[in-house]
Amino acid sequence: MPDSKPSFRGLRSEHPIFFWGTTLVIVFLLGAAAMVAIRVPQYRSEAAEIDRRMSEEERATRDQLLQARTQRTELGIALLQRELRLKALEEKRLHLAISMEDSTLYLRHGPATLRQVRVQIGGDSVINAPSGQSWRFVSALGERHVADKDVGGTYTIPEWVYLSRGQPVPSEGERRIEGGLGRYVLRLDDGTEIYTRPREGPFAEGVKPASFVVEGESDLRAIFDAIGKDTPVYIY
Repeated sequence: MPDSKPSFRGLRSEHPIFFWGTTLVIVFLLGAAAMVAIRVPQYRSEAAEIDRRMSEEERATRDQLLQARTQRTELGIALLQRELRLKALEEKRLHLAISMEDSTLYLRHGPATLRQVRVQIGGDSVINAPSGQSWRFVSALGERHVADKDVGGTYTIPEWVYLSRGQPVPSEGERRIEGGLGRYVLRLDDGTEIYTRPREGPFAEGVKPASFVVEGESDLRAIFDAIGKDTPVYIY
């Protein structure tokens, strides 16, 4: 019985158009598959490069936005400082002025400067404790008033001083130190403190955040004796 299945040669001789057409299609598909296989790593590399470039562009956009925001904030602060500086010069009464730029405390009566002393400034700070607690301190900027004057008084060390160091907090009585903020302390109505250098305690070195230190007791004493409560203080 003859074989009913056409042979490869028979198919080619009897149906040459179909045979060669099919062969060309197969060859084309194989070539295309080979090209795709070759290009896949390149496609992946190009895609990764595009992603990287997009990330860089996004980072650049973010940085530009942050820079613009920072510039606006700095401009706003500069305008506020200028306004406060002018307001202090226009003040007719006895007042204090603190220049953040010059690190200088001025005692003035009207536009006349009666005394000026250098201060160290405790900058803005975020203090984190191992327990997860945090405290944010922001330097005063604006018009304030003297709320309290203290001479040689005791000072209770804040709990955050110990917690930020991972230390147990002593009782309030144990945290009270005579002259813990120096001999002369001026407290403003927002809690900002202007004080002389203490001889002991955690603030014997450095500066308490968002506060001002006058190294010489005689310098702050001269100002201390001249002013009273509710004296205006312009911080710029």
